[in-house]
Amino acid sequence: MNRDLFKAIDDHFGLNLTQSEPQSVPGGDINQSFVGENTQGKPFFIKVNANAELLEVEAKNLALLARAEVNTPHVIGFNRFTDAGVLVLEYLPLVASGDEQSLGQQLAKLHRKTAEQYGLGYNNYIGSTLQQNSRSDSWAQFWWHNRLAPQLDMARRNRALMVDTRRLKTLSDRLLVGHQPLASLLHGDLWGGNKGYLRDGQPVLFDPACYLGDRETDLAFTLVFGGFGHGFYQSYREAWPLPDGGRGREPLYNLYHLLNHLNLFGDSYRGSVESAVASLLS
Repeated sequence: MNRDLFKAIDDHFGLNLTQSEPQSVPGGDINQSFVGENTQGKPFFIKVNANAELLEVEAKNLALLARAEVNTPHVIGFNRFTDAGVLVLEYLPLVASGDEQSLGQQLAKLHRKTAEQYGLGYNNYIGSTLQQNSRSDSWAQFWWHNRLAPQLDMARRNRALMVDTRRLKTLSDRLLVGHQPLASLLHGDLWGGNKGYLRDGQPVLFDPACYLGDRETDLAFTLVFGGFGHGFYQSYREAWPLPDGGRGREPLYNLYHLLNHLNLFGDSYRGSVESAVASLLS
């Protein structure tokens, strides 16, 4: 971030930052991330992206989590500047481990926020991939048309991925036939990199890709990159037991995330996608 943008951010949000230059910090693969501190010693987390819409809808997503009384960074504000969008959040000093039982309870609380239809009133992003959230009364139709089909189309165009789409759609419809779960408010991108813990152990969720859908999808994705602790799953099920048949739907739900990683990060995920598709179709 150049000094002019840093000053413009300071002036626009009235942060009273003490530095003349921002301090760059790790913040994922999608955004530039910085920490600035004001004259009272209060730090702020600043995210910058040339795609201003990406951060604008992230602010909306975080507000959804906050309204569900889930621990998440407070949004100071969003603004479109000349060359980039900027999202300013409270800075939370996070550690890698904490109270996973509380995390399971927090997620169940989030999922208890429900609506009549699947989807959301706006599209958003999962990573830097546009995520379509067109509303639907059918979960099977929503999952195919808003989740799998767009990712498969992108993978065919960009990665020359050869998949029997017709067979896969038939399988998706068969696995989800008659499955009309409550339309729960979802984090949407729940893996280990999008959670942390305060020093007192309380969990914090961030970088959401929210929509209203099957709560099983959030839980399924937690298993992809190593899983969460046993206490997380136990406390979630105690707070809200899961229906039968979920294990059979997990591979279909996680195919969406594997396809997205293929589309975002390239051929290192091709083998995982091809194996997942072959396993489903077999």
